[in-house]
Amino acid sequence: MKLNAKDVLKPTLVLVIICMVVTACLAGTNLLTKGAIAAQNAKEAEESRKVALPVAESFEQSPENEECYVGKKGSDIAGYVFTTEADSYGGKIKVMTGIGADGNVTGVVLLSTSDTPGLGLNAKQESYREQYKQKTPEKGFEVVKGGTAQEGQINAITGATITSKAVTTAVNQAIEEYQKVKGGE
Repeated sequence: MKLNAKDVLKPTLVLVIICMVVTACLAGTNLLTKGAIAAQNAKEAEESRKVALPVAESFEQSPENEECYVGKKGSDIAGYVFTTEADSYGGKIKVMTGIGADGNVTGVVLLSTSDTPGLGLNAKQESYREQYKQKTPEKGFEVVKGGTAQEGQINAITGATITSKAVTTAVNQAIEEYQKVKGGE
């Protein structure tokens, strides 16, 4: 069987036209929803900051560090919120940590993680995140397995030690950033 140019070009042209129409539709949809998506992301970030630093009434982005927000209560600084990342089992884990003006962790929010559902995702549970709300050690927190965690220690999630260490690493990075901010005042 011999192919001629018409048999090859006609389906090729149809596929090219279909691809161009689909691409135009996707670009148009992206253009129309870009603002709404940005507004939703900003709203979610603001809500997460309020969970991480509940005493703050408003937040201002730090001019020195784009991953830091200054929480204010009236005109007074109530604390800081830092967004940090660490390597975890399923890839990067992104954590938002609130640190009050007294230097104590006020809240931890997991913004994104790709860890195993049912194990690593247990780090999103409030009972795990509550462990960080204590007097913050200067050198940061340490992860321990089993037993009762002492001051400055965090009990690892059973079956998800890597995730526990990643969250703790991210929180410890926030503590380091806080100490830099406080040292610069």
